[in-house]
Amino acid sequence: MANLFIFSNDLRLEDNPALYNASLDKNGLEALFLFNEKKWQLHYESSLKIRFRLNNLEIIKKKLNALNINLRILSPRKFDDEPQSILEEALKINASKVYINSEYGVDERRRDANLKKLLNRNGIDLYEFDSSIINPNKIFTGAGTYFKVFTPYSRSFREELNEDYLQCFPGPIKQKTKIGESDEIPNFELGDVLKKNALKLYEPGEKAAKEILENFFKNKISDYKVARDFPAQDSTSKLSVYLSSGIISAKTCVSKLLEVSEDSPGTGEYSWFNEIIWREFYKYIIFHYPRVSMRKSFNEKYDQVQWRNNEEDFIAWTKGETGFPIIDAAIKQLLNAGWMHNRLRMIVAMFLSKNLLIDWKRGEEFFMQNLIDGDHASNVGGWQWSASTGVDAAPYFRIFNPITQSEKFDKEGLFIKHYLPNLKSLSSKEIHNPDTKLRKEFNYPMPITDLSSSRKRAIEVFSKI
Repeated sequence: MANLFIFSNDLRLEDNPALYNASLDKNGLEALFLFNEKKWQLHYESSLKIRFRLNNLEIIKKKLNALNINLRILSPRKFDDEPQSILEEALKINASKVYINSEYGVDERRRDANLKKLLNRNGIDLYEFDSSIINPNKIFTGAGTYFKVFTPYSRSFREELNEDYLQCFPGPIKQKTKIGESDEIPNFELGDVLKKNALKLYEPGEKAAKEILENFFKNKISDYKVARDFPAQDSTSKLSVYLSSGIISAKTCVSKLLEVSEDSPGTGEYSWFNEIIWREFYKYIIFHYPRVSMRKSFNEKYDQVQWRNNEEDFIAWTKGETGFPIIDAAIKQLLNAGWMHNRLRMIVAMFLSKNLLIDWKRGEEFFMQNLIDGDHASNVGGWQWSASTGVDAAPYFRIFNPITQSEKFDKEGLFIKHYLPNLKSLSSKEIHNPDTKLRKEFNYPMPITDLSSSRKRAIEVFSKI
């Protein structure tokens, strides 16, 4: 009897535990991808990420065909229809086993629970494999509870980690016979010229992801601890694009890292490993605290914040027309590249949620709608960190001043000048906060808020909760 494997956020052949195990029988295997635009819209996923995902499927399809594994594409009408669609396909190929890799969002967990019940009623077994480096149920505080703060979680993660967790699976085994023909990859056009151009910046496929990883290790990682905070420098790995769609696994990244370097505090390697652990931490959080996955504040009391939700201010922020050059340049990067430097993500998120006092959920949604590397757990976690409504809360009111951040991390204004070319003739002193005369001369807007008074306003609103 044949087996059925379901692709999700695991668009790779190597270190894909469910796919590998599904291939072991060699008696016929079909891979299935659910092309569900309604689901992606529900989760605010960008059209850019959808198109990138399909470009990766084209590569996967060719590789699977060479292994006598066909790739089927089904299009359920809505999210709730996915279990029934999978059942029908399993029955069609007379499958006795269905294989999936776990997902941690609350909607996905409910879907997979329903899928298991439906399959079992029809005599089909569901095999679910862990998609994290360390299963979320294996890391606890000393009191036996779940972590809420990153640093002790990270420490426990490193203590728990061993070679067994870092064993990566090989690619799937070639099947004796092919049980069907592969479907055509859906035609999904990007109507936005900016997004079409952005797509050209990211080469699809596992091979591309591995080459980026190797280049990062060879040329960038030693300086990563310091250089990562400067957006004008090409100092980050850019692997988030591939990690968010599962084109490369976090386990592969960590395994390769520890092969070539020691995990020593104070090094670029240690800092980058920390970023991988942050991704695991946010998955851990949405797993153990599902309200976060439902766009609720981790700290429940902050659901009561009286946000301004000024539409004019929000639109100015989304267009990169706030009058704060570093904010506006960062938004322009997002719109033009489908990606934003991590330091800038924090700056613009704090500006929206605190200086403008606009609900963080609106910013989180806007990011997901435009990011090629939009990851539900990391995006909602990062936004709540910036808005001070989530985990890892600081013992003080955390808020970045965009002008001082700009002066510190884009001292010469090179990043700003790249994305705001109308300001390129300004000096390194002028560019961070042009005076009124220069703003008029170069057709640049006045600031939409006063940083000092808006900061005080935010502190006052949060202190009342």
